[in-house]
Amino acid sequence: MNGLDLYAKIEYLFDFDDIINFLWDKYLDELENLEVKSILDIGCGSGGFMLKAKERGFDIVGIDISEEMIKQAKGKGLKVFHKNLCDFKGEFDACVAIFDVINYMEKEYLIDFLQCVKKVLKNEGYFLFDINTLYGFEEVAQGSLSVEDNSIFAVLNSIFEDNIMRTKITIFEKEGFENCYKKEEGEIIQYFYKNQELKKLTPLKFYEKIDISLYDGIDKNLLIFKKRV
Repeated sequence: MNGLDLYAKIEYLFDFDDIINFLWDKYLDELENLEVKSILDIGCGSGGFMLKAKERGFDIVGIDISEEMIKQAKGKGLKVFHKNLCDFKGEFDACVAIFDVINYMEKEYLIDFLQCVKKVLKNEGYFLFDINTLYGFEEVAQGSLSVEDNSIFAVLNSIFEDNIMRTKITIFEKEGFENCYKKEEGEIIQYFYKNQELKKLTPLKFYEKIDISLYDGIDKNLLIFKKRV
């Protein structure tokens, strides 16, 4: 099964609310400072950020390649689409890609993706995204984690080597019969990018870098680029 779709099934089991809300607030504060109104949330997931953005008065649309995530977001009444960015048509004051979206992209795909970001931005529009720092990968994300409730048990094992993080997900989900479980497995791959490398890859102009500590130390950078014709 697709690793991201598999993760979507167990996302509710993780107690990341405080961390996620802290990061969302960082984005929303920056978007308000930039005085944008319309936003495209790329990799919107189940729509949590979109709900918060709407509360702050933004006009926001979301896209995601995970059918499970889009299903959850639609259930919240949000305007979302199961689409790849390069197949999406629209024009926005800003685009955001929150919580490691860029890290999931291999370099060749990322280059095309950044060109597609430029196409959906208005002139003088902004692209905001966060990336894991080397410290974030090596000291925070790497390792093993298990979660469970009455119906499901999951194990995540993450290994970071040669600037690539591979996270194997194994889920045991209870079925109709007592003590009967269905096993599913998948993998998520993330890539480490240096800031200077991203500046060379993107067709947009670098605007600002903001250091963020979600756990301990600088484990994320929030980067802002601007479209200028």
